[in-house]
Amino acid sequence: MRDQSGRVFVKFLALFVCGEFICSGPLPAQAPLELTLEKSIALALDQSFAMRNATQLYIAARKSYEAQSLITGTSVDLTLRLPDYNESLSNQFNPISQRYEFYQLQTTLLRSNLAINQPVGATGGTLSLSGDFFKRNQLTGSTNSPDAIRDYFSYFQVQLQQPLLTANTLKISSDQASLRLEDASSSFKRDQLDVVFGVTDAFYAAYRASQTELISAEQVKQNEESYATAKSKYGAGLIPEVDYLQSDVDLVTSKNQLLNDRREASRAQNALKLLLGLDLQSEVTLKSELQYAPISIDPKVAAEKALENRAELLNARRARDISEMDLELASSRRHVRLDLTASYGLNRNDERVESVFQDFGRTRTVALQVSVPLFDWGRHAREVEAAEAQLKSADLTFANTEQQIRQQVIDLLSRISVAESRIEVLAKSVDVAQKSYEISLERFRAGTIARNDLAQAQQRLTASKLNNLVALIDYRLGIADLTRKTLWDFEHDRPAEVALPMER
Repeated sequence: MRDQSGRVFVKFLALFVCGEFICSGPLPAQAPLELTLEKSIALALDQSFAMRNATQLYIAARKSYEAQSLITGTSVDLTLRLPDYNESLSNQFNPISQRYEFYQLQTTLLRSNLAINQPVGATGGTLSLSGDFFKRNQLTGSTNSPDAIRDYFSYFQVQLQQPLLTANTLKISSDQASLRLEDASSSFKRDQLDVVFGVTDAFYAAYRASQTELISAEQVKQNEESYATAKSKYGAGLIPEVDYLQSDVDLVTSKNQLLNDRREASRAQNALKLLLGLDLQSEVTLKSELQYAPISIDPKVAAEKALENRAELLNARRARDISEMDLELASSRRHVRLDLTASYGLNRNDERVESVFQDFGRTRTVALQVSVPLFDWGRHAREVEAAEAQLKSADLTFANTEQQIRQQVIDLLSRISVAESRIEVLAKSVDVAQKSYEISLERFRAGTIARNDLAQAQQRLTASKLNNLVALIDYRLGIADLTRKTLWDFEHDRPAEVALPMER
């Protein structure tokens, strides 16, 4: 009876689940993600590998700079020795017994030391304040008559250490850290614009492939129409068999080309999805208002903006500055050096803990140390020569980078100018080729031209559409590349928008 009721319950549950599934119907298919150029760039800046990696590199450089900039900050260190125990047996001469005897030595030390150091960035010196306190238990004497002693000790000292006649290493290190942070900032901006251009290039490559697929599909449709016309005319005996067969070959060829273009469009879309950090299985559609809009570009302004903003040139200039600092450091290592040390301290030792904080004794020290380099087998001279060579290399790199940037701007402006000229010509050729094809199709239907004439008109139309598409894309890529290499948006006449990670 219990088994039968269980079966009834299972059947009821199965019917309920099936009913819910039938009522709910099939799950709706996920709509394809529509991508525009602006949306693609936003996705890449947010989640692409290149951008995330560049962000982490910049953050690492910034944190390193912040750590280096704190080198002139106050440091506080506490050292505890809890405990410090030492036991030994020492053979010493006893003047009373006039013989050597063994003495048992046991020391238990509880010690604390507090050190406060303040680097002086303006002079390269260090001001220190330290406090030392310990309790010591000692067991001394011969092995037969040991004596136990307990005492306390306190010591407080302020000290100044100041190098003279030498380079200020604190200031130089701080300046170099600041330059390296500026390098990281420039490199991040360059990487971000590289990502923007890379996405623009990949987007237009995918868009071009998709448009090429559409043009091929349109050509297949045209060939199907031509084939149907040729077939009917051949059946009526109006054209020779060779024209009919040629129409069939053209149709098959165009279908094969469509398959190739479809595969290329899929490959280009996958490359774009990988660049944007999207799932390769996701469906996307591309949307672009690819229209020609003339942009006024002053070659002189373009060159000035490139020289003013390019990370490569800015980094080369900073590398030259860092090399100058390295040369200064190398030159100062074997010069006559003075080190001034001055200290003042208070201390007290007593067997009572309350007594070590009163009636202090004083310690005072003033020392001027002179270090004169005499002989090092020419090692220092070689180090200076190496630093000088590095500086000359930095100068050459800066000059060469400047010339390369000028040439890149000239080449880009030439590319943009050529693309503009092609657009103006090809835009008209598409309209002419379209009209020519329509006229040729009507004439072929009327029997006034042969199949080859129609095929040539069709090829001219396809070539005109593809060439016009390529010219438009070349122009947009040229403008995007110019923005990347000048950090200036000529389309809106403003600096290129680049935000550092911690400013977003």
